[in-house]
Amino acid sequence: MCTGVYHLSRRTTVGLMADMFGVPMSLGALSACEQAVSEAVAEPVAEAHVDVQQQEDVTYADETGWRERRRRAWLWVAVSPLVTVFLVQAGRSRAAAQVLLGHCLKAILITDRCAVYGQWAVDQRQLCWAHLLRDFTAFTERWGPAAVVGQALLAEAKTMFAQWDRVRAGTLSRRGFWLAMRPLRKRVEALLRQGEAVADAKTARTCRNILKLRPALWTFIDLPGVEPTNNTAERAARRAVLWRKRSFGSHSAAGSRYAERMLTVAATLTQQRRNVLAYLTQASTARLLRRPAPSLLPDVA
Repeated sequence: MCTGVYHLSRRTTVGLMADMFGVPMSLGALSACEQAVSEAVAEPVAEAHVDVQQQEDVTYADETGWRERRRRAWLWVAVSPLVTVFLVQAGRSRAAAQVLLGHCLKAILITDRCAVYGQWAVDQRQLCWAHLLRDFTAFTERWGPAAVVGQALLAEAKTMFAQWDRVRAGTLSRRGFWLAMRPLRKRVEALLRQGEAVADAKTARTCRNILKLRPALWTFIDLPGVEPTNNTAERAARRAVLWRKRSFGSHSAAGSRYAERMLTVAATLTQQRRNVLAYLTQASTARLLRRPAPSLLPDVA
């Protein structure tokens, strides 16, 4: 709990165990405890990965930098309605995305525009509008027509989010929202085509790439339960980012497995409002008794 959930340093944890509980502990003994718990939750975490890959509703995915043996790595995260899984991998590639999400993902996939997600059908995806806002803001910081296009796109996005807030508050029906978005969709796409033709190469390239994914801009309008942003995955990854900043990643493959498993356990149980300490106690006890650990899945908890 101290190192894997609250992300205290190992030296701080050793001091806490001695000062608060009177339990003397070496750094080596603490590392051995971490690996014992990692092994205890390995099967439930693997089961959670399979569950996310078999989801049919909505899945949010993201990736962020990590370090393993002082080398660049990537920490991947996928979030379904009741399960969150993490995975440390050496690369940021299409193959790595498949390891996380599987080959036959059925859910609507909500991500940024990273090319590794291009292997999934565009009508099965929703692009993150928070990332698009950053692109449009970058347009406004350039000169001439690019800035004009960026300002117009930001204005349309502001209108869209205002209407979406009304849907979430229950003051605008889904049908009313769909009708209100029909002219806005046409205006946004016309502005992107306009941006595709400007002299600024970066703006033109970004608009061209967004238009290639045009259906994925609007999935949230047509399908209930789909959000217009990837904030769910980004919030999940934030805990891992803080861990990385404190520990500089992991120093071995075993350390990476510990990190991804503990992040998975803590995030998933928090989603389901289950007690993390109670679960880790049950899983560790099951390991000692050579019994299966309790599941992380809500229907078999």
